Amino acid sequence: AHDMDDGIRSGLITLEALRALPLFARFHDAVLREHPQLHGRRLLCEVIRRLLSAQVFDLIDHTRRQIALHGIASEEQVRLAPPLVGFSAQMAQQAGEVKRWLFAHLYRHPQVTAKMDEAQAIVRDLFAAYLREPQRLPAAYASQADLPRAIADYIAGMTDRFAQMKFNEISG
Repeated sequence: AHDMDDGIRSGLITLEALRALPLFARFHDAVLREHPQLHGRRLLCEVIRRLLSAQVFDLIDHTRRQIALHGIASEEQVRLAPPLVGFSAQMAQQAGEVKRWLFAHLYRHPQVTAKMDEAQAIVRDLFAAYLREPQRLPAAYASQADLPRAIADYIAGMTDRFAQMKFNEISG
């Protein structure tokens, strides 16, 4: 749901395009019926709030039904039972549609993949630079016995902005 919001704010997808998803359209139409004056961000936020709530309540209800169906009364029974926590079949199918749509229209959008390629190159170059010149690392990382693991941990803890800044420092 938050990816939908991010996609719209970034301009990579539109509210109208999301209406092709039955799960989204259901809540979008319900919000507009109750609050016809809503539009833009307020409309989107309310649709997403309801969509998330529906998914949470579905997860809780379905999980309760599974626990009752399998007569779960102890931790040991939970361990021996099939998966108990999940969406109902209908919500799982609808959530799957949303996921597939987001992959096709947002996650694999040319602008997103270009940024991902750029980020991967930065991480790769930072790793190589720190491996060549461990003195560039903070002392707590540079002194570790497993230097590649320490470098990976250091880079993993970076924000995007910090990684970009360090990359710019190293690459000039």
